[in-house]
Amino acid sequence: MRNAGGASSGVWPEVIGIGSTVYDTLMVTDGFPVEDTKMEGLETKVQGGGPCATALVAAAKLGVSAAYMGAVGEDPFGRFMTDDLERWGVTTRYVRRVPDTVSFHAVVLLNRRNASRTIVWSRGTVPPPAPEELDMEALAHARVLHLDGHMLEAAVHAARFCRAAGVKVSHDAGGVYPGIERLLPYVDYLIPSEEFALKLTGASTPEAAARSLMETYHPELVVLTQGARGGILLDEQGMRRYDSYPVDVKDSNGSGDTFHGAFVAARIKGLDAQNACRYASAAAAIKCTRLGARFAMPHDAECRAFLKERGVQL
Repeated sequence: MRNAGGASSGVWPEVIGIGSTVYDTLMVTDGFPVEDTKMEGLETKVQGGGPCATALVAAAKLGVSAAYMGAVGEDPFGRFMTDDLERWGVTTRYVRRVPDTVSFHAVVLLNRRNASRTIVWSRGTVPPPAPEELDMEALAHARVLHLDGHMLEAAVHAARFCRAAGVKVSHDAGGVYPGIERLLPYVDYLIPSEEFALKLTGASTPEAAARSLMETYHPELVVLTQGARGGILLDEQGMRRYDSYPVDVKDSNGSGDTFHGAFVAARIKGLDAQNACRYASAAAAIKCTRLGARFAMPHDAECRAFLKERGVQL
């Protein structure tokens, strides 16, 4: 997984991701199917997914150079995923492609009646990249390393290196995976879901969970996400809330990943933590109004116009 262009061209990605990339088959239904019956789908899309990879697409669409540094199979799923990342502007020159393996894939059912999503997934058989297979020179030149808890050994190794090199480390803490506590001490932008924060800390309230994460792992900031309720921001300036933006939801799949990628992009663009939360919330809201985890993601001008219409100046 060595560099195929960074050093020679003098161009390095601003954000590098190590974590999950998934081949998604997305089907829209008018209600949830009953077991052992048949139901006609209303719409079908095949798309790239996965928290880390999708966040990278969001960052790229918002004008930040991005690269994926993970592993996929040399199967139709894997080929589609790398082609899709390149389509949206995420370089795959650091990706390890493993022959005779099956890549991560999933079926996503979107219930149009109540805007819910249900996912059936398979991790596949692709081994994660080993720490020695990472391109450390590319990591050293990045502005942010983005992680999602998958490919944990590589993630911990990269995060430890980036922390020492002064590269910010962002973590989408959506799932309490075995050993995740090993990664958290190296994270600067800790962005947990409310479920993750409460489960990991055992706290009784999200506010207490945010404080516990800050006191235990000492990130630069904690952004605890609460979906349509907005969320909580905790940093050296104290604790305060940030808002979500109500929209007519067509497809919520990928909205959380959009938030993470947009938050990273906002920080790279120089926005402070509060405005980065507003920017990321706007990006997630816009994404929800359109079908497709990646196609529906907004560009920078859309986010700024969306916020301006609501009286928010960044």
